[in-house]
Amino acid sequence: MAVPEAPYPDWMTPRTGTTAPGDESFRRGRLAKATEFLEAAEALRALGGDAGVFSAGSQFANAFVTQCVLSGIAAADAICVARTGEYSRSGAHDEAVPVLRAAAGQPVAKHLEVLLAVKTKAEYNARSVSDSDIVRAGEAAEALEAAARSV
Repeated sequence: MAVPEAPYPDWMTPRTGTTAPGDESFRRGRLAKATEFLEAAEALRALGGDAGVFSAGSQFANAFVTQCVLSGIAAADAICVARTGEYSRSGAHDEAVPVLRAAAGQPVAKHLEVLLAVKTKAEYNARSVSDSDIVRAGEAAEALEAAARSV
């Protein structure tokens, strides 16, 4: 495949800076995705629980945490756009934490930190997530999605 010559189409423009502008349509779209991912996580919890108990050994435990992470990232974008008109566009999700902190404060940003701390374990490591990871990810995703709805 040939590489296009500059000027590049917008979607190929090299990224500079860590934030990008977002409008109301973008905010609504990210909020919708945050809700969708959170609902998918809850569906996985219901499918994977054994006698009503969902734990680290449950089927879909890692997928549940991954959906929580995706929900939290989308919710963080929605919050940031609602408060500042910008969101973190960096591929390094940890760079979104200070952007969210500036938009909504440390208590809200802490929820994203919790989710990002379990992201690698849930998605890439051979080890599965722990019971604590499951509980914390669920609570953090719910808190971020609720915060995104309230702004």
